[in-house]
Amino acid sequence: MQNRKKAPAGMYTAREAIAKIGVPSTNFYKLVKAGTIKGVTLPGRKEAFYSKIEIDRYARAIQSYIDQYNEQTLTFSLAIKEDIPEIRDIVAEAVGGYERTIPQEILEAWIRKNPESIHVLHRGAEIIGYISILPLPLGTIMDRLAGKLMNRTIPIDDIQPFVPNKTLILYIAEAAAKQSLPNRLRIGGKLMEEAMNFLINLVQQQKTIAKEIYAVGTTPFGIRACRSLGFEELNIPEGTRADRIPFKLNIENSQSLLVNRYRKAIESLQITK
Repeated sequence: MQNRKKAPAGMYTAREAIAKIGVPSTNFYKLVKAGTIKGVTLPGRKEAFYSKIEIDRYARAIQSYIDQYNEQTLTFSLAIKEDIPEIRDIVAEAVGGYERTIPQEILEAWIRKNPESIHVLHRGAEIIGYISILPLPLGTIMDRLAGKLMNRTIPIDDIQPFVPNKTLILYIAEAAAKQSLPNRLRIGGKLMEEAMNFLINLVQQQKTIAKEIYAVGTTPFGIRACRSLGFEELNIPEGTRADRIPFKLNIENSQSLLVNRYRKAIESLQITK
């Protein structure tokens, strides 16, 4: 008897196609609805199947999108004090003014408290992307998600170091790519890839893992980046608006290629999450 859950030859089930592409299921079905990915429903079947050729081609296109900006072209590194003015330029361009950026002295304090909390993406000598990742107590993060704290008012003493052999809760405070670049979406993809590589290295080198990762999307880029990585929108009414969405990353269930790599790094060391 034929297994009705198994795809015919040359086809993927929806679950297999989602895993191959590495996007959340909600994004996958949006692509199907838009006609970007086409499903085929065979006679006598209710579920749709997807051409392996087309799905593999789409997966390769996504990987190529990431690989266009490899280590020979772009450099991801720890930020230093001298980078902060350029970082603030990038954020101000993305959010609509310097009054909405984190002040210079606050960013300097973050670097002093945790020198690994801020990273930049260089193209040559130019900074074209920036991300800040803060290990924080859950209570502080929840206050931020609910709008009780701004990034600039996060207590400096609450910022923790990346300690070996410890499980931490992380908050992505900011992520921005230079808006004036025509390929800023590709730059944003590379920025998120390198940030995940940093977290993977923490697992592999010192067994420091992220139990949970949170963020607040306040720009189209930030919201899109969170959704593409499989972050889930949180039901926090007092902290949610159309232009402000609190997110939590479900590391165990995300089907993002980048998060899958992170999960495998943890599993390879047999670390209990």
